[in-house]
Amino acid sequence: MTIQTKEMKAAQAYRADSAQAPKSAVRGWMQRLGLTLFAFALVIGVTGSASAGQAQDEAAVRALGDNFAKAFVQKNAEQRASLFAQNGTFVTPVGDFLQGHAAMVKDFGPEAEQAVTPTTQAALSNYRIRFIKPNVAVVDALLTVHNVKAPDGKIIPEVPINFFYVAARHANQWLIEDGRAHFAPAPANGMTSKK
Repeated sequence: MTIQTKEMKAAQAYRADSAQAPKSAVRGWMQRLGLTLFAFALVIGVTGSASAGQAQDEAAVRALGDNFAKAFVQKNAEQRASLFAQNGTFVTPVGDFLQGHAAMVKDFGPEAEQAVTPTTQAALSNYRIRFIKPNVAVVDALLTVHNVKAPDGKIIPEVPINFFYVAARHANQWLIEDGRAHFAPAPANGMTSKK
């Protein structure tokens, strides 16, 4: 009899352990699932704020180009120069190299006075912005200027200009470090002969 009792206790002990094993397996699985969901939520939160931050930076970098065009039409040479870093550089469409705010103001003022008419419009489009570092962006866009006066006094209905610039964050502000503007080929129209 003693042998049977021991076997029975051993069997009961085994059953009690096997009943706890599924509970602890379920509990472990639930804990792992909870931790996985928590980690996933953290990753989504970090990615969401990084995307929001990048969207704000992209808007600030794009605003540099938009404000450059706006200040040109307003004949505001100081405003255009203020979009650049203090020692920033700019190459004009005719190839003049400008460095620093003073040189830019000196060139931008007479340029706008000569070219801008009451009906002049300027806008950037086709933005391609690439962040090469979190605080440095490369921008390529098309600046289209309408109704500007040529040096001979004639009104030019449309002047396309390829506008490229490198922007960098300085403290909490984005500024242009270097800008390059080159006359783009004129858009095709019905008057152009095709060869």
